[in-house]
Amino acid sequence: MITFLILQKSKSTLTIINDRLHEGGFFIMSLILICGLISLFLIFRGFLSLRKSGKNIDKHIRLINAIGLFVLVLGVFGQLLKLIVTLDNLHFQDNATVNELAGGLKYTMLPTLFGCFFFLVGRFFTIILSWLSVNK
Repeated sequence: MITFLILQKSKSTLTIINDRLHEGGFFIMSLILICGLISLFLIFRGFLSLRKSGKNIDKHIRLINAIGLFVLVLGVFGQLLKLIVTLDNLHFQDNATVNELAGGLKYTMLPTLFGCFFFLVGRFFTIILSWLSVNK
């Protein structure tokens, strides 16, 4: 465990993020990242809209929730695709070990984890936006 932390500290943060994007499947992870960034932009825009006039805040909340749900489902879809590929590779391998299975399962969970992160961030900020719009 300590050697893992030492190896991780020697890499830059962007290198680690890039490695995780490739490990989780670059296409699906890129789509999740793009949708997550759009969601963060809408959250920022929602706070600006709330600060100025408070109009269209419900529209921002609905869009953030819809994108968050889409990102979550996209992550699960990416996990299922990656799981099928991993199990096919292990099926056609003669002497598959438990370590190979565990490594493959780790890689299949990355899109779901990434999608859950953006889903939870979106939900958290929509709760805050809703609370602030009611109090305004």
